Amino acid sequence: MITVSDVKQYLYCPKIIYFDHVLHVPKPFDQKLETGKEKHDSITAKEKRRKGALFYDQELDQAEKMFRVALESNNLGLRGILDYLVRTKQEFIPVDYKFGFSHNGCIHLNHKYQLVAYAILVEENFKTIVRRGFIHYSRDRVNAQIDLSDEIRRRTLKMIREIGQIIEEEIEPVSTKNPGRCMDCEYSRYCVGSQSVD
Repeated sequence: MITVSDVKQYLYCPKIIYFDHVLHVPKPFDQKLETGKEKHDSITAKEKRRKGALFYDQELDQAEKMFRVALESNNLGLRGILDYLVRTKQEFIPVDYKFGFSHNGCIHLNHKYQLVAYAILVEENFKTIVRRGFIHYSRDRVNAQIDLSDEIRRRTLKMIREIGQIIEEEIEPVSTKNPGRCMDCEYSRYCVGSQSVD
């Protein structure tokens, strides 16, 4: 079973899936991950105290708030723990916390598809249709909304299948086409060339 985080990593660089799930390369200690967990706990504590859901959105004033929601689909071979789920009488709204900056007020591509994967899990687990979701970027305090279309669902499901294929068939994919990502990658020392393959 893969995780929703694998969808994000696949879009960042497909080789991460190969190193993590096929070669089982040990991950070094990640200080950024530890700091992120602390910030996550802080945001969750604040949101639990607030009257309205989703950072004072009056439209969602009476919504039920659920935190750290465990989701799983045997059908998709996918699982994850959603940061925050808002439930109103009309809809379920998944929310994912990110501890960096937004992309000029918009969502980074890998974060977008990660949230869609969560939305698909919410739909299956709660027998509902998710129409929108949010990513909260803490550094610039942006709540970026994603509207879920059939097309974005299809693309996300295709990625989930491709990730499963890499693992099942032990296929080594090409690296990211953005070599700047290799500079900070925890797997760079295992990656031959650590650069883009055209």
